[in-house]
Amino acid sequence: MTLSRIELDGVGSPSALAARIHELDPDLPLDFSIEDLCRRLDIEDIEDKAVTSFAAMLLMHKDRAWGSIVVAEGTPPRRRRFSIGHELGHFLMSTHRPHEGLQFACSHADLRVENTREANRARKMEAEANRFAARLLMPPTRIRANLKSRQPDLSEVVRLANEFGVSKAAMARSYIDAHRETLALIVARNGRIEQAYRPDDFPWIDPRIGGPVPENSIADGHRLLPGQTTAMEECDPEVWLGSSAARKVEILSEQVLAQTDGWAMILLHAEIGEAV
Repeated sequence: MTLSRIELDGVGSPSALAARIHELDPDLPLDFSIEDLCRRLDIEDIEDKAVTSFAAMLLMHKDRAWGSIVVAEGTPPRRRRFSIGHELGHFLMSTHRPHEGLQFACSHADLRVENTREANRARKMEAEANRFAARLLMPPTRIRANLKSRQPDLSEVVRLANEFGVSKAAMARSYIDAHRETLALIVARNGRIEQAYRPDDFPWIDPRIGGPVPENSIADGHRLLPGQTTAMEECDPEVWLGSSAARKVEILSEQVLAQTDGWAMILLHAEIGEAV
């Protein structure tokens, strides 16, 4: 079998669709050309244009015979790969229909929607396109196969991001999904929480988005230079978790990666106690 849209027909879920592409072309390198892949799947052209009203756009023939992708000029290369993968997902998933016309115009916010169980149809489609792009560019099986350490470590996230040709933020989420341990990610800037990624198996995180990182956390007042990481260190579970959730955790560990302009990624590792 060769990679073609015919071979993808009838594959429904975003994850299954991405997995099918890798099954049909198992020799794709880790940092494969997303442009070449798109051309093989009937995307006729990919253009970078000076636009401000969207981050990426998919234009389609009325019968989906072909598609065309536009990316906002100046998008960093690794984010650009994800944006193109997102639009390819819209194109390949036949259930994805634009609200009006024959185009998806996706904002930066659309490229961050994560919950594929969204009740809102438009947001659900964006979440599914993001899931497809993540699984296409960072397949869980390939992440696990390329781990150098079984212990959670943000240094591994940085290394894998470079090898797969994706942003550290995108890899951090996929790393958490692929890893066998119970992990969560906090993104902070200047000591305030901007984003949180908590899979269903991770206990409830108490501090809210927009609030400060908690006192007594390793992230609170760290003095790291951009690119430096702390060790993965144990902390009091109640620093990050509500008291009820903390009682279920035997050990909670925290690690910080400092980034530029006051940004930081915080990896949380929960070792859950056995149910009584």
